[in-house]
Amino acid sequence: TTSIVYGMQNRAVQGMLDFDFMCKRKKPSVEAMVFPFSGNHYVKFYWGTEEILMPVYTTTKEAVAKHPNVSVFINFASFRSVYETSMEAMGYPSIKTLGIIAEGVPEQQTRELIKTAEAKGVGMIGPATVGGIKPGCLRIGNTGGMLDNIVMSRLYRPGSVAYVSKSGGMSNELNNIVCRNSNGVYEGVAIGGDRYPGSRFLDHFLRYQDDSGAKMLLLLGEVGGTDEYDLIDAVKSGRITKPIVAWCVGTCASCFATEVQFGHAGAQARGDMETAAAKNKAMKEAGFHVPDSFDKLPEMIAKVYAQLVEEGVVVETPEGETPQVPMDYTWAKKLGMVRKPANFISSIADDRGEELKYCGVTISEVFSQEMGIGGVLSLLWFRRQLPRACTKFIEMILCVTADHGPAVSGAHNTIVTARAGKDLVSALCSGLLTIGPRFGGALDDAAKMFAGAHDSGISPKDFIEKMKKTNQLIMGIGHRIKSLANPDQRVVIIKEYAKKHFKSTPTLDFALEVEQLTTRKRANLILNVDGCIAVAFVDMIRSCGAFSREECDDLMSFGCLN
Repeated sequence: TTSIVYGMQNRAVQGMLDFDFMCKRKKPSVEAMVFPFSGNHYVKFYWGTEEILMPVYTTTKEAVAKHPNVSVFINFASFRSVYETSMEAMGYPSIKTLGIIAEGVPEQQTRELIKTAEAKGVGMIGPATVGGIKPGCLRIGNTGGMLDNIVMSRLYRPGSVAYVSKSGGMSNELNNIVCRNSNGVYEGVAIGGDRYPGSRFLDHFLRYQDDSGAKMLLLLGEVGGTDEYDLIDAVKSGRITKPIVAWCVGTCASCFATEVQFGHAGAQARGDMETAAAKNKAMKEAGFHVPDSFDKLPEMIAKVYAQLVEEGVVVETPEGETPQVPMDYTWAKKLGMVRKPANFISSIADDRGEELKYCGVTISEVFSQEMGIGGVLSLLWFRRQLPRACTKFIEMILCVTADHGPAVSGAHNTIVTARAGKDLVSALCSGLLTIGPRFGGALDDAAKMFAGAHDSGISPKDFIEKMKKTNQLIMGIGHRIKSLANPDQRVVIIKEYAKKHFKSTPTLDFALEVEQLTTRKRANLILNVDGCIAVAFVDMIRSCGAFSREECDDLMSFGCLN
């Protein structure tokens, strides 16, 4: 048996394929998927340790035409579209079984679906179902839960107990109970908790009666509805002769003054006959094995099963080796069972958790503490939260250097590239690639030159002479039009801020002494904005207390100033 899955339910499909592999099927039980909101394509899944490609079609018509052997249609569509998609699926003669997972399907539409299914001879599970399972053969949807539960409940091979449950969640509980108290499940179906399920208890129990592999039957009903009475009639008439263990949940409803609507749409008694207590009583009187309470159900299953073994109806066989299915890496990592080196490591940003973090600080904290652009750059560039005076300085630098005007080489290259018809990003990159020691890139060299000279103990005069003898330009000195008499206000602003807010400014002071000497030769050989930013930055990182001296030297050599 193979199926088509409607909807991009990759996790459910992978679970079905893992079940298939565990059951030693030769090919996957899912042949194709249908998803109308994208073009035809392939999706990658695991088949054991190998990867396979599964086709995804935009229409059910194409999927059925290309996979004529498929007989099961598993519909994960929402309650809004499940009616149309299910009606279409039942229009194809090859589809013999329909599973409708969606909850909240309008009752009128459900009744029309049931009528159509009966007319076309299509078996229908749902709506509001988790699916069904035939151990060792086929799994519909997410029935049986995760792989560890399938292994624990031994659903990879058939047992002798066939059950029908209203509740999908309780069907997983039944898998566990049956496994612990018998040789396991032969087949299990969750018909769904709606008032009008696509199939009834009797439909499945008649199949089980005629199936020689099902030795013992199990029913888990609930308050509401009268389907259990049809089963009682079948037992009384002799149509069903196999032993049935049964229980209807919801006996606590009698503790309430009025009728209670439980979780399922059909879980409400609309008369005395529909109460759980009345149905349990009637089934017991008809010869069903009904425990006194739900917690006695495992004991009752074990008792009936032991009797069948004693009578020779069930012949137990030795338990074989538990099959192994490779665990998905994501799940194994979540369980802490594996570790793997990361392909990429970021020491400054992390968006893997519930909230984006900048160097360990959540984005909500960035705004609640009003860190601003300077605070964010301090986290991302310097990997720590700098004092407010430092972050304000960073913001000030961005303001004073936001635009160098159209005449500088970087701007010129950007303009030329844009005029040549290139896009904005290409034009911007052309300008950025122009940054170097002679344009926009004097900061790094200026910081190294002035900091190195000051640290060496050389005098400003000897420093100038040394640079002259080695035929080197002093980076950060010189301007085309500005002078001491006509100062650059950007330099004035930066200089005054550093003097006022930094603990000490020895590098800036050294640079200003150099300026006094260079301007004697020519008035425009002033400490320019690049040089002022560079020396003030050196003083900032050295005096703020956030960096060691070695870290300060690294920052200057990294090129972060440029």
